[in-house]
Amino acid sequence: MTHQAAAELERYTAFAVEVAREAGTVSTRYFRTGVPVETKADDSPVTVADRETERAMRALISARFPDHGILGEEAGLERPDALWRWIIDPIDGTKSFIHGIPLYTQLIALAYDGVPLVGVIHNPILEETVWAFTGGGCFYNGNPTRVRTGVALSAAWVQTCDPADLARRKPAFTTALLSGIGAMRTWADAHGYLLVATGRADACLDPVMSAWDVAPLYPIIEEAGGVATSFAGTREPLGDNLIAASPEVHRAILNLHSS
Repeated sequence: MTHQAAAELERYTAFAVEVAREAGTVSTRYFRTGVPVETKADDSPVTVADRETERAMRALISARFPDHGILGEEAGLERPDALWRWIIDPIDGTKSFIHGIPLYTQLIALAYDGVPLVGVIHNPILEETVWAFTGGGCFYNGNPTRVRTGVALSAAWVQTCDPADLARRKPAFTTALLSGIGAMRTWADAHGYLLVATGRADACLDPVMSAWDVAPLYPIIEEAGGVATSFAGTREPLGDNLIAASPEVHRAILNLHSS
């Protein structure tokens, strides 16, 4: 990557962090206020907080980069032919948000020609932000951060959003995983991947995701020294499932999945 390209990505990343923090301010106005919950066509919950937060994110992005595309969970795709595309999730962890649990986040990725190059996870309640861009490293609240290494699977802290769902979808793998790790923790969503990137957990995995969930995580995990792939072991930064971990734990989890 040229110095000019790196400088451009750094500017994009700084803007993405700014958008995430502004979005966090919007979402916190509704946190623990008892907002009504609606059900979308896919049976997932949504609130006015999701929609207002995404609206604010789109407005900020469009004002700065009117030619860029935007893909968001709540309002779909704008400017589909644009090479630069912002991929946003206004509230990742809506169920946690609804129940007043402070582990929801804002997610932002910037992709060029389908390749995510910038990623941001922002937890507005805990005031934790992780960001990264390809070739530029990963940062936690402004300081460089790395995944934890040197941990065997038998001692690893592994996270997933819904272990019951994982067990239904992949029963043999789940049984092997639970018997082979140090501990399983839940309440994951994107906050779980933030914990992996900052070395406080060793892996996070989810069998069902969307592009706006996955895209920001690839730059973050990889720039933190970790490995991110699908359950099949392939690199799919716009995919629909994810295993993210330190290299050694990731390898061990994939071996369990394929055995």
